[in-house]
Amino acid sequence: MIIQFTVNSKPFSVNKAYYRNRQLTKDARKWRSTFLLQLQEANIQKSFDELRSKFDPKIHGIKASYRFCMPKSILFTKQKLISARSCDLTNIEKLVQDNIFDKRFNGREINDILIKNLDIDDKYITELNSRKIVSAVKNQFYIQVRLELVLLSTCEDHWC
Repeated sequence: MIIQFTVNSKPFSVNKAYYRNRQLTKDARKWRSTFLLQLQEANIQKSFDELRSKFDPKIHGIKASYRFCMPKSILFTKQKLISARSCDLTNIEKLVQDNIFDKRFNGREINDILIKNLDIDDKYITELNSRKIVSAVKNQFYIQVRLELVLLSTCEDHWC
């Protein structure tokens, strides 16, 4: 089973998210709220329900794919090099992943809306693929998410 959805958001780096004793900054809290509110859209919630109902932790892992779409002027410098403004890929994955998977956000209210996310421990992610790409929509930021149930037997790789 595969689900896909898009969140209209500029990626937020873990490097800018925390201060003192891992407290979220005001900007990070605002970003998280905006992100979580978008997850409440009916089509996303329906997809979460379907994936949750088919997920069996005894036989499934999850393949998570993220595409961080950003304006060309943010991703590249004028010299056509990767820009520092595009952020370190691993630093922008973490907050997105936590918002989608972490159960601690469920039951919170934001703007009188009860928050519900996928609520499956992200330890079940057995494969992760992320890309920074130029946005198809000029000057827009958005994050495309694709989650796929995979059989745990596919975790047995022969590289070792």
